[in-house]
Amino acid sequence: MLPKKLILLVLTAIILFGGCTNTRYLTDPTSIGRQKDMKSNRVGKNIGEGCMNMTLFVLAGVLNFDFEPVESERAFKRISVTNESTDTLFVNMVTDVVWKEAGYCDVMGIVLPPAAKQKLLLPYPAAYNVYFQTPFTEEEKLEVRTDSKLRRIRLRAGMTVVNE
Repeated sequence: MLPKKLILLVLTAIILFGGCTNTRYLTDPTSIGRQKDMKSNRVGKNIGEGCMNMTLFVLAGVLNFDFEPVESERAFKRISVTNESTDTLFVNMVTDVVWKEAGYCDVMGIVLPPAAKQKLLLPYPAAYNVYFQTPFTEEEKLEVRTDSKLRRIRLRAGMTVVNE
């Protein structure tokens, strides 16, 4: 019985902590607050939908009718920004999407050490201009859309430079 409980505990931990976003490499206080606000909004919405679906499921069983789960439109997408260069990258992500009339959903001040990964929660759909540079290179720009299948943005110095 003990191995089954251990396996269940490990799987639960992976599910709960593997998909979490964090603010480890964010330095801008506004971006940190916005990430926490979007996360709490998403969690509240998911819990509400789960409770509503459980209620409808029980009600469908009691009243003997078909159960159809309630699903709202997707509002957020989790992506990972990865530094594949050998130097620290300074990253800013700029968009035109407004969050709660308090400003744009820009993510500013990401400082990624070499081989580091930052998970972010971004509005869906949205277009982002990603500006990044190392302390020794010029600023580069990459355009990213969150409505594509893209879940991981891999950045390295010189990746957008065109040799003529």
